[in-house]
Amino acid sequence: MKKIYLIIFILLFNLCSASSGEGVTSLSNDTTTTLVIVEEDYPIVLTRCLNEEMGYSIPTPFDIQDLKTTISQLSNSKDEEAQLSEDVNYCINKYDLWSDSSSLNPEELAKLYDENLELAKCLREKGLNVSDPSQQEPKLDLSELKKSKDDITPLLQECGYGVLQNEK
Repeated sequence: MKKIYLIIFILLFNLCSASSGEGVTSLSNDTTTTLVIVEEDYPIVLTRCLNEEMGYSIPTPFDIQDLKTTISQLSNSKDEEAQLSEDVNYCINKYDLWSDSSSLNPEELAKLYDENLELAKCLREKGLNVSDPSQQEPKLDLSELKKSKDDITPLLQECGYGVLQNEK
């Protein structure tokens, strides 16, 4: 009787154990993940790249104007300015930031225009004096606002804007 149990155990053990050649079948070994970054997040992506990959300590900007002001204050000499420019260009090229807008799909530009038109309307309802974007320049310009970034950010979030797409 012990021999029968031993034979059954060995058979079950062999059936349950996987051979090293088994695995998941795949048509390709190449897998590519593409991160889509919306233009409004470009200053944040650039700042993260400069901080994490280039060793800077730049606070998260509100918009591109805020980032430009911060970056312009970082260099004290021509050498530092040249290095900073090289680092900024590296990050812009690595993450394909601010590519030529004429290469954007007309449907994408129309969508961006419509979204920013709604955002401008919402911000005006919240008391901010924001002008509508144009179809030629569909990005909403918040650089002329008198309020601080800390005052505007909650209003942007109430209007459904302000969170990086990959952090949702």
